[in-house]
Amino acid sequence: MVQSLAISNLTLPQLEEAKHLKLADDPDFFTEWRQQLPDLNDEETRYLDQVQREYFDQTRNGQISEGLVKLVVISPLLHLAGFYRRPFEVRLEESVQVEATEANEVWRGRIDALVIQDYFWVLVVGAKHSAFGIDIAIPQALGYMLANPNPDRFTYGLITNGSSFAFLKLAQTPDPVYEISDVMLLLPGRNVLHQVLQVMKGLGEQVTKEM
Repeated sequence: MVQSLAISNLTLPQLEEAKHLKLADDPDFFTEWRQQLPDLNDEETRYLDQVQREYFDQTRNGQISEGLVKLVVISPLLHLAGFYRRPFEVRLEESVQVEATEANEVWRGRIDALVIQDYFWVLVVGAKHSAFGIDIAIPQALGYMLANPNPDRFTYGLITNGSSFAFLKLAQTPDPVYEISDVMLLLPGRNVLHQVLQVMKGLGEQVTKEM
C-alpha cells in the first residue's frame, strides 16, 4: 500500500520506482478530459463567469491564498458538478506541507486534498511564491490515488492552484499507469472554468456508472 510512503515527501521518480508506475503510452487512455464533454446550460456558464470575475477581483493585489481558492473557485465547481449531492460524499484529507529552496531561501506551502467517493481527488496547491506550480502536487495526487481500496477501477484527480488546472487518470491493473491532461489556464479573456466543469461533470458521470 502507498501509505508506507510519506505523502508529503513523495517525488514522481520515487513513486514510479516504488510502485512500478508508468506514464501511459496509449493516446486513447485518457480521453475523458477532451472528448464527449457534457454541455453546460446558460445558468452554469453565467455563474462561472461570475466566479472568474470574483477570482480576479481577489487576485488584483497579488496571489490568492489556498483558503480563498477553495471558497471562490473550488467550492462552486464542486457544487455545479453535483459532488455535494448524493450519491457522492466529500471528505477533507490532512494537509500536506511542502517546501522548496530558491536563492538560499526556503519557501513553504501546502497541499489540501479533497476526496470524492474514493475515486476522484481534488488537490489545491497553496503558496505565496512562484516556486510552487501545480506540478508539485502530481506525485501527492498519484500517491493518494494509488491508495484506492478498489484498485480494479479507474481513479481520477484534479490539481489546481486557482489559476491552473490539470486532470489525472490512474489505472492499477494489470499494471499501474497514469496520464495527465493538458494544463488549463484561467485567463481574463477566456473562461477555462467552463471546460474544467465539463470535465468534472463527465468524470462524475463515469464514477456514478461504476458505483
